[in-house]
Amino acid sequence: MKRRLSKQATILLGVGMLFTSGLVIASTFVNVYLIRLTNNMGLMILQNVVNYCFLLGAFLFGSVYVKRGSIVNLIRLGIISTVLYYSCILLLKEKASTYLIYLGAFNGIGSGLYYFAFNILVGKLTTDNERAKFFSYQQSFSYVFGIVAPSISGYVIAMFSELTGYYVLFGTSVFVFIIGIILSFLLNNVSTEKRYSVVPILKLKNNKYWNTSKYYNVTYGLREAIYGQIFTVFAYLIITTEKTVGQLGSIMSLIGVASSILIASKFTLKTQKKYQYVYSVGYFISLGMSAIFANKTMLIVTYILNGIIICWAMTIFSTMKYQLSNRASDEKHSSGDFIIACEFPMAVGRISGLLIFFVLNSFFGGFELYRFLLFAISLMPMLDSFIINKKINWLESES
Repeated sequence: MKRRLSKQATILLGVGMLFTSGLVIASTFVNVYLIRLTNNMGLMILQNVVNYCFLLGAFLFGSVYVKRGSIVNLIRLGIISTVLYYSCILLLKEKASTYLIYLGAFNGIGSGLYYFAFNILVGKLTTDNERAKFFSYQQSFSYVFGIVAPSISGYVIAMFSELTGYYVLFGTSVFVFIIGIILSFLLNNVSTEKRYSVVPILKLKNNKYWNTSKYYNVTYGLREAIYGQIFTVFAYLIITTEKTVGQLGSIMSLIGVASSILIASKFTLKTQKKYQYVYSVGYFISLGMSAIFANKTMLIVTYILNGIIICWAMTIFSTMKYQLSNRASDEKHSSGDFIIACEFPMAVGRISGLLIFFVLNSFFGGFELYRFLLFAISLMPMLDSFIINKKINWLESES
C-alpha cells in the first residue's frame, strides 16, 4: 500500500506549488519584457548577480534567525519580498529600468528566505523515501498550472498594446503569491534549537560526499543561470511573438506533467543513475541541436524534449542534494547544515555563469553568443554523469 504525504507536507506542497506558479506567470516573459524595456542585456545580467548575492545574505540571516523564530515565518517573508519585487516592476513601469539593479535585491532576499525555509521544512516533514514523491508531485502540480499559464500569458501580452499585457501578468503573479502567504498560515510553527553552521562546512575537506555536492551544485547553478537568462530571449528572437513562445511553453508543461508522473512512479535511488544518463543525452540533443540549427523546427523539438527531461533533472538534483547531505553528516555537522551550505556553491555557479556571460556579452553580444552558450551548457550534464559516477558511482553501491 502506497503511503500518502502527511497533512503538513501536503500543505507545504501547496505553498510550494503556488510560489512556483507565481514565478511561472511572471518570469516566463520577464526577461523578454526587460530586454524590450532596456535593450541592455548587461544590465539584466548585473541585476541577477545582485539577486544571487542577496540570496546568500538571506541564507546567512536565515541560519541565525531559525534559532530565535519560526521557520514558517521565513517562508512568508520570502514570498513577501518576492511580491515587492514584482510589485515594484508593476508600479514603476517604464521607470523600472532605472532601478533594475536595486530591484534584484528584493528578488534575491525573497528567493533566499523562501528556499532556505522550504529546504528545512522538506527535511523535517518528509522521509527519505517520500522526498522523490514530494518533489515529483510538486513539479507535476506546477506543470499542470504551467500548461495554461504560458499560453494565456502570451495571449495577454499580444492582446494589449505596448507593455500593458506585462503589467497584467505581474499583477496576477502578485495575487498568486498572496494566496501562497495565506495558505502558509495552515502550517505549524516549526522551530529549531540549533543554529545552522555554514562556514565550518564550507571549509571542510576530505569528505567525498560534500566535495561531490559542491561540484554538483556549482555546475547545476552555472547551467541554470545561463539557461534562465538566455533561453526565452533566444526563443523570442527566433519566433518573434510572445504568443507563440507562450504556446510552446504550454506544450512543454503539458508534456512535463506526463513525464513527472512517470518519474514519480518509476524513480528510485537505484534508478537515478540511469535517468541521469538518459537526461544528459536528451539535454544535449535538445539544447545543443537547437543552438546549432537555430530555427523554428528545431526550437519546437527542443520544447518537446525539454518537457520530457527537465523534470527528471530537477528530481535527480533535489533528491541527490538530500542524499549527499545525509551521507556527509557526522557528529559535528548535521545533514541540515549541509543542505543550507549547498546554496553557497550553487550561488558560486550562478554568479560565475552570469559573469562569464557578462564579459562575453561586452565583447560579442547578440544572438550568436546565445547560441554558443546554449551549446556549451548542453554538454554539462554529460560531464556531470562522468564525474559524479567516478566520485561516488551515483551512490548506487550504497543504496
